[in-house]
Amino acid sequence: MKAKLSTDGGARGNPGPAAFAYVLEAEDGAVLEARGEAIGTATNNVAEYRALVAGLEAAKRHGVDELEVVSDSELLVKQMRGEYRVKNEALRTLSLAAARVAREIGTVTYTAVRREHNELADRLVNDALDAKVEPRLDHVVIAVSDWERSNAFYRDVLGAEVVERGDGYAYRFGDQQLNVHGPGLEPSIVAGDPVRPGNSDLCFAWPRGADDAVEHLRRHGVEIELGPVERPGARGVGKSVYFRDPDGTLLELIAYE
Repeated sequence: MKAKLSTDGGARGNPGPAAFAYVLEAEDGAVLEARGEAIGTATNNVAEYRALVAGLEAAKRHGVDELEVVSDSELLVKQMRGEYRVKNEALRTLSLAAARVAREIGTVTYTAVRREHNELADRLVNDALDAKVEPRLDHVVIAVSDWERSNAFYRDVLGAEVVERGDGYAYRFGDQQLNVHGPGLEPSIVAGDPVRPGNSDLCFAWPRGADDAVEHLRRHGVEIELGPVERPGARGVGKSVYFRDPDGTLLELIAYE
């Protein structure tokens, strides 16, 4: 598969707060992956190479075997073409890592462009540098009365990874998690009104339409109490379907259609 990889990196202070970004596009222009990431204190050149290595790894993940790398760093392009020597030790390590991934991809070429022709990657760099440091929801706590029954429900109906934790379990959804209080557990610290089986209210984003959510629940024999109905959520207004877990906790699937 052919693709184009646009990369950029920048530091405010050189060295200073730095970030990199890349945009991976298929041959028809469709964006396969785009990412911007702050990397702490670094130089412009290190950030440029970090973007290249991360972008090459993304191309490899997507099965690309013919890739054009586009960068507004003339130094990086000439070094990766072998026209300039890489004298800096940190850059040498990164350039060797990039060359290794490039060999695993297959055919990789490098093209230098003006900054205005690398607009999206440049914007992602600045967005990463400007991003506020804010807390992000990591987990919430629910309670269940029967481990086996609830483990099966959250695994089969909601797709959770059931994780053993000592004498109990947690329900993991990607990088977010439900910690669970249940039989045999004595939590060391609890809320002023401790969570009890059936007294929680949780909403999950459903990746497809609300009608699909309805069919999914019916296939698993889950009774729908309400919906689909319009409801506000974290990403705007969606269509929600309401049901309950085995203890009576109110659950919602919201689809942003």
